[in-house]
Amino acid sequence: MSVKDKVIVLLHDVSSAQRLVDMARLVYGLGFSVFLVSKAYGGAATSGVPEVSRLALKLGKQFAVLPNVKEAISLLEPEKVFIVSREHGEPVDPKSIADKVTSSQGKVLLVFGGTESSPGKDVVGLGEPVYIVGTDARIGAIGEAAIILYSLVLQHS
Repeated sequence: MSVKDKVIVLLHDVSSAQRLVDMARLVYGLGFSVFLVSKAYGGAATSGVPEVSRLALKLGKQFAVLPNVKEAISLLEPEKVFIVSREHGEPVDPKSIADKVTSSQGKVLLVFGGTESSPGKDVVGLGEPVYIVGTDARIGAIGEAAIILYSLVLQHS
């Protein structure tokens, strides 16, 4: 199984349609196949979800909306779960995350927070909380995902 097939990206707790669409474009644009959203509300739920659904169908990718991170873990049964949280995570080099993903035999779930704050304690307890070393402040879900996912692409190109 290629790294792009075993990595599942989940954006949790998002109200911004633009943030949801931008994350989908990033995930699919880098060649990953599965993108999930949990706890989508407001504009993300009303206009972002339909737009991402159309994009996924057009590109032949997978997209699903789930109620919460626990449900995603229960359904997908990933071998590893990384929760990107500056407030609660351990500082990690993106290459070391890529190494852990590569060494995994099964699916790996990468969870990014869709609000200005990182995922809270209720979510970080569901996996291994990490944040990207070298950043002075939270750079947001799109920036965090871009760095981590691109590290995976570089390591396997």
